[in-house]
Amino acid sequence: MRILIVFLLYVSVCFSQKQHEGLIFDKDEKKPLEFVSIFNSKNHTVSNEDGRYLFSSKQDSIYFYKTGYKKIKTTLIHLKDTIYLEKNPLELDEVVVTNAKTLFQKIGDSIQSNYLFEPYNEKFFLRCVLRHNDTITRIQDLQGKLRRKTLLYGPGMELTNKDYTIELTNMRKVGLTHDSKNIYFEFPTFFGMLSNFARINATGDGFEMTEKSIENGAKTKWSFTGKTSAGIISGYYLLNMKNNAIEYLVINGDLPNNPYSSDKKFKYKTTFYKVEVFFTKNKTNNKYTISLGRLSANIETTDKEHSYTSNYNSEFTFTTSNSFENFSVKKNVSPTKDIFKIKYKYDEAFWRNQNQLLLTNEMMQFITKVKDNKEFKVKTNIK
Repeated sequence: MRILIVFLLYVSVCFSQKQHEGLIFDKDEKKPLEFVSIFNSKNHTVSNEDGRYLFSSKQDSIYFYKTGYKKIKTTLIHLKDTIYLEKNPLELDEVVVTNAKTLFQKIGDSIQSNYLFEPYNEKFFLRCVLRHNDTITRIQDLQGKLRRKTLLYGPGMELTNKDYTIELTNMRKVGLTHDSKNIYFEFPTFFGMLSNFARINATGDGFEMTEKSIENGAKTKWSFTGKTSAGIISGYYLLNMKNNAIEYLVINGDLPNNPYSSDKKFKYKTTFYKVEVFFTKNKTNNKYTISLGRLSANIETTDKEHSYTSNYNSEFTFTTSNSFENFSVKKNVSPTKDIFKIKYKYDEAFWRNQNQLLLTNEMMQFITKVKDNKEFKVKTNIK
């Protein structure tokens, strides 16, 4: 059986390469912070689920930023091994009940100045993680180049699988192909994943919306909620009030009443999904790009007799860099192929030194456990 998900998002003062590995925590709660942006004008990385990061740069300056927290500016020379980010105090105005037309009118009036509606290149990093009954069963990291037809799609613009040209330059994967019930969990395609990040209109008729002014009026949070026969769709947009650009979008689908789909002896359904998209303005041309996106879903499986219940959780984290730069992108991967079935050689030196998104302790333990264990039916390119 196959399950296919369809989603509705060395310290030195010289000019040599400097590298620092550290941890980032919430100052009040003392918990690790994921997806903190660590960057300067030339380099960028993000923290993983453990709050760990590895940052390499020829420059000495370094910034730490996460939405809802105060930005920290320091240097690699003075950087401590553990950073604590402080929550940004929010001054909330009175909640105003409104409608989607007001929001999308603001976005639409400035969309041409905020986003690029023509082809451009960028580099990407993609992490795919699959859990079965809360235990990791598959990990895949891919790094490469991407050419987009456009970032967003306006009226009259058709979305097709030819809109993405992908050149894979590095990949590592290790994971179980089938579970104990002989179920193969199918990963999405590049086209399916990327096209979901390109759709920013998450609302429709019957959605209730509220508006809150935050950060002393610098940003507006537009929250939405709507009911369907399967459950509740909710989320919010974070809008920059200076230019009416979306800086963050999250969509949650809580679907307890979603009907099952059937495949021979088995049945499956999506019970929850989440799409997150972070937009960042490029300093070269002042256009926004998707700097980070994440798709996740919970899938429930059973048999025709409902004699058992099994749960999968899939998560796909996508980051970009070098947007709008002029470099060649030579297609070597189909955008419509199951990502886990992609074949590419393993480069040990690259993965030993990469700093885009470190493996968590849980992930490293899983790789050690299954890679050389003949008990598991493992598909891997790590030799």
